[in-house]
Amino acid sequence: MEKLRFTFAVLAASDGKTNVICITSIETPDGCVYDVPDEQKNANKHTSITSLEVYAKIKNSLKKRHQTRKIWIPLTDQIRKIYLDAGENVQFNDMYLEEITEDIKPSNNNYKSESEHKNFVKIADKFLLDKFSGRTSNVNQWIEEFETECERFEILQDESKIEILKHLLEKQCLDWYTGMLIKFTAKSEWSMWKNIFCETYGNKGWSQVKYAYSFKYQTGNLLEYATKKERLLLEVNKDIDTETMINLIVTGLPDYVMNKIDRTLVTSTARLCNEIGKQEYTVTKKNFTKFTKNVPDNTSKFQKEIACKICEKLNKGIRYHPEEKCWFKQTNEYENRKKYFKNVNNTVLDIELNDNEQKNE
Repeated sequence: MEKLRFTFAVLAASDGKTNVICITSIETPDGCVYDVPDEQKNANKHTSITSLEVYAKIKNSLKKRHQTRKIWIPLTDQIRKIYLDAGENVQFNDMYLEEITEDIKPSNNNYKSESEHKNFVKIADKFLLDKFSGRTSNVNQWIEEFETECERFEILQDESKIEILKHLLEKQCLDWYTGMLIKFTAKSEWSMWKNIFCETYGNKGWSQVKYAYSFKYQTGNLLEYATKKERLLLEVNKDIDTETMINLIVTGLPDYVMNKIDRTLVTSTARLCNEIGKQEYTVTKKNFTKFTKNVPDNTSKFQKEIACKICEKLNKGIRYHPEEKCWFKQTNEYENRKKYFKNVNNTVLDIELNDNEQKNE
């Protein structure tokens, strides 16, 4: 053999509080996997491995409990003597390691065995995480929350993470998942799936950032605006500081609401929401004022006291409004009546002229 594949994992120490890096199994190039006994798992006992330069990269890759990495390590003469005998049987500290088969479960009692059947559909429903549809503004943040939830439900193995991911995807993302299964299968490393997932759905544009920062109150409930603005900003950057968050929420409020909030009292987003909730009445008052203000009433007191001659001539009763704004002024009825009065007046004028001519004769 020229190399062995070591599985490194971050597990709980005996006190249950601190984390330690362990070597949990050793795999040969022909696919046989051998379990490392619990008392020999601590990586510090494998000095021939921890002294290698590659181990520094392994430590940098393992930051959280239950994270794992499978690394092929070339066999030097020293490593070969420690982990293989003359017949290339896998050993460690003068004892042969037991081969892991489907019937053998890990002996670490601190964790539940993932070889047991898990109903991933029910577990996924309990995840405190919205399904990923491709429109999430920060895919790296989403995948980190996904890994946190996997850790909470003790989903440790790569294959299990890949399997449960399917139940947290929707729409076109399921097509991506199917394509990944065809290309790499569910037995591939989770780190590869994670990297491809983030590269595929990473939003390299600024549209989501612009929308979150420029989102302002338009209409409706003030508190609903504040909570939505906070969610949008957290989706862009979950590490945003409290002061910046407060400033961005407040500057999206109408001026008449913003000016009523005492800045010295707002020390958290929860307190800000409480102060915003106190100003809900101002929105209702503002809308009521706008409604009453838009009622047309442009007639002055002097105009109201003058009766409209057009309405009077058309026998529409006595109405008080300017004649130039009279609705009947533009109607056919008024025009016809106007022509009628003109014709009558002309007839009277002709009769008077004829009478005058006869008298003059």
